[in-house]
Amino acid sequence: MEIKPENIAKAEQLLLPDGCHFDEERIQFINRMESGDLLAVPGSGKTTALRAKLYCMAKQLPMKDGRGILALSHTNVAVDELKKMLQNHCPQLFEYPNFVGTIQEFVDTFLALPYYVQKYGHREDIIDEDRYVQLCEHFMSSPRWESTYLRGKLVYAKDYRKIRMGYADDGKRILRYGIEGEEVVIEPAPKWVRENSAAEKVAQLNNFLIQIKEKILNFGVLHYDDCYYLAETNIMEHPDIIDILRNRFACVFVDEAQDMKEYQLKIIDKCFHCDSVVLQRIGDPNQAIFDGFSMDNTWESRNPSFINKSLRLTQDVASVVDHLVLDRGDDGQGGVRFVVNGVRPQEPIIPRYLLLYNQDTIGGLKEKFKDVIRLHHLESTAEAGKYGFHIVGWNSEAKNDVLHRRLEDIFPEYHRNLSKPNANPATLSEQIQIERHIGNFKESRKTVLEVFVKVVRMAEQRPTDGRFFTANKLLSVVKEKVQTVQQQFREELLECTKKLSEGAWSDAYIIIKATSTKWLNDFFQQQPNEKVKAYYEDAFVPFIPEVEEQNADDIAVSIGTVHSVKGMTHCATMYVETSYKNKYESEYMLEDKTTGRGRNKVRTVTSPFLMQDLQPKNNNATMAKRMLYVGFSRPTHLLCYASEKRLWNDDVLQMMKDAGWEVEIL
Repeated sequence: MEIKPENIAKAEQLLLPDGCHFDEERIQFINRMESGDLLAVPGSGKTTALRAKLYCMAKQLPMKDGRGILALSHTNVAVDELKKMLQNHCPQLFEYPNFVGTIQEFVDTFLALPYYVQKYGHREDIIDEDRYVQLCEHFMSSPRWESTYLRGKLVYAKDYRKIRMGYADDGKRILRYGIEGEEVVIEPAPKWVRENSAAEKVAQLNNFLIQIKEKILNFGVLHYDDCYYLAETNIMEHPDIIDILRNRFACVFVDEAQDMKEYQLKIIDKCFHCDSVVLQRIGDPNQAIFDGFSMDNTWESRNPSFINKSLRLTQDVASVVDHLVLDRGDDGQGGVRFVVNGVRPQEPIIPRYLLLYNQDTIGGLKEKFKDVIRLHHLESTAEAGKYGFHIVGWNSEAKNDVLHRRLEDIFPEYHRNLSKPNANPATLSEQIQIERHIGNFKESRKTVLEVFVKVVRMAEQRPTDGRFFTANKLLSVVKEKVQTVQQQFREELLECTKKLSEGAWSDAYIIIKATSTKWLNDFFQQQPNEKVKAYYEDAFVPFIPEVEEQNADDIAVSIGTVHSVKGMTHCATMYVETSYKNKYESEYMLEDKTTGRGRNKVRTVTSPFLMQDLQPKNNNATMAKRMLYVGFSRPTHLLCYASEKRLWNDDVLQMMKDAGWEVEIL
C-alpha cells in the first residue's frame, strides 16, 4: 500500500492545529511500509503521526488481498483516545478484518480465550487478580499435608499467589514465580532425603500446585498472566493459528512499545515477525519505566527510523533531557541516531530553576513553584489552560524520615491513592474518589455497577452457575424481575450515576451506599454482612484532592508520581527529588572525583544537569536517570528541579549557574 499525499493533507487538517503540517521526519514515518521500529523523543508527536498513518491507510481499505490492520497499544486510555479521534472519520478501521485494542485484548480475543473454551468447555467467568488471589488462599488453606507444607515454604515475594504456569526453553511445562520469573523449586524436608522419598514428595507438591491452578482456571477465574500461558499453549498445540493471524493482518503497529513487557513483545514477534507482515513498533526505550529498569531489559529496536525533534520542549530544556538518554540507537554505521532536539520557540527564554529547601522552608516549596509561574506570567498562557501545572516525584509513600523523604513527606496534602491508575480501592469512599469520572456519565455508571458487584461478592452471593457475579450477570438478574422493578432499578441507577458524575463525593457516597444496600435486600434478601460494612465504613472519608482547590487569584497545581504523568504534557513541571534506596536522584546523577595529589590534584564534576554524559554505575542509577528523563520531558515552558540544600556544595551550585540554571534557595 502506498500512502496518498492527499490523505496526508486531510490527516493534517484533522489532527494538527490550523496551519500546521507534518515535517519531513513524520512524513517519512507515515509513508514507511516496511517492517522496522520508530524511536521518537518525548513530545515528538509520534502517536499523532501513527494516527495519521492509520487514517491514511484506512482511507485506502480494503486491501487487495483482503487482509487488515492490527493496531495495538499498552493502555485502554490510549486505545480509547485513538477511537475517539478516528472512529467517525474512518469507521472501516474498526471493522473486520481490522482490529484496534490493547495487547491484552489481542491476546485474550485471538489466542487465550478461544483456547480456554476449547479446553474447559465453557467461557471464562472473570479475569481479575483479586478473585484469583481469593481462590488461591481458599485452596491453600485446606488441611491437606501439601498445603500445610507449602505455606511454610512459599513465603514473602515467592509465595503461592505469585506462582504462574509457563514453559521452559525446551517446551516443558513448569511453575514460575511470576510470568517471567525463576522456576519454582520446592525444598524437600530433611526427613524425605533420609528416607529416599524426596523426589516423590516434591513431585506430589508440584502436582498439587498445578492442580490448584487448573481448579481455579476450570472455575472460570483467570489471572491476567494466565491469558499469556493459555496463548502460548494454544500456539504450541495449534501452530496453524499463526498462519491464520498472518493471513488476517497485513500490517501490525505496536504503540508505546517500551511499556510492553518482554513476554508481550515476544508473543507479538512469534505471531507477526515474518516476511509476509509489516510489523512496526513505536516508542522510546528511554521511557521504559513500567517493566524493569536495567539496560538488559531495554526494548531492543530493529531497523529503526528516528524522530529527534520534540515539538513540546524548548531547546533549553531539551539540552538537559538529551543528556539523560540511556539508549541512543544506531544509524547502522555505529553512529548516534537518538538525539533530543527541542524546537518549541520561546521568547523571552525561561531558565531552568533549581529550587533548594531545608527543614525550615520545605513547607513553602509549592508556593515557590507558584511564584516562579507568576514571575513568567504562565498562568495566562493557552498551555496553562490546556495542560496545567504539575509537581512530580519518583516515590510517593511516606518514609517519615527527614533524611529520606518521599512525596507524602514533602506534601502532606498529597494522597498517593489518587494517582494510582490501577489502585484497588478497599472502601466505598476510596472507590468513588479514585475513579474521578467527573462529567463522564458512561464511566460513572460503570463505577456504580462495580460497587454493586463488589457488595454482592462480599455478601457471598453467586449466580446459578456457582461462579462470580459480574456487572452483566447482575443486570440479567434485574431483567428477570417484573417491569416495575426494572424501571425502579434504572431510575435509582440513573440517580446514583448523576450524583457521581457531578463529583459531589459525599452526596454520591450516601446515595450509592443506601441504594446498593437496598438492591442487596431486594434482589438477594440479604442485609450487609461484616465485609460489606467494613467496605462501607461508618461514614464518608474524604481524601485531599490531587488537584488543590483553586481560588480566584490562585494557581491549581497537581501532585503525582512520574508514572502517573508519563505521556502527559505540562505547561510547567516541578520535579521534586525523593529517596530511593536511601539516595536522592542528584546523588545518583552527580559524580564528583578528585584525582592526583598536591599540585597535580584535579577535581572533575560530571552530571547530566551540567549537560554532560554520565554512565550509570548500577541499576539504581539507571532507574534514577530514566525517572528524570520522563519527568524532565513534560513541560512546554518551565522546568523546576527541587532538592535539599544539604546535598549541594557551593562549587557545584556555581557550576549549575554557569550551565544556565537559575538557583534559588528558599
